[in-house]
Amino acid sequence: MAKEQAQDQRDAGVPSDDALRCVVCDHRITDRSYRTERSGAHEHTFVNPGGVMHHLGCFVAAPGCAHMGLTEEAFSWFPGWSWQIAVCSRCHTHLGWIFRCAGEQFHGLILSALR
Repeated sequence: MAKEQAQDQRDAGVPSDDALRCVVCDHRITDRSYRTERSGAHEHTFVNPGGVMHHLGCFVAAPGCAHMGLTEEAFSWFPGWSWQIAVCSRCHTHLGWIFRCAGEQFHGLILSALR
């Protein structure tokens, strides 16, 4: 019952301490309750092919994200998972990536881009 109430509050846009918001525009991106683990951990640090380091948290859902660009398979930080860029659906700030594999998905979000 409490989980249903929390979901109803999220759907209604009711503020909660559980919310993680875009650091640029304060748009609600996800909730702490959506945290998940991939490869044995919630948090991961990766360096992309351009040499930029990203510290990510994994989330089963990020309703405040929009996805841009093509889905890619090369250079995936999670072997076997394709990825696509995830941005804030309000201000389009880059927040991370959505990863997909065999009908499953999760978001790897840049923790410094959330508050």
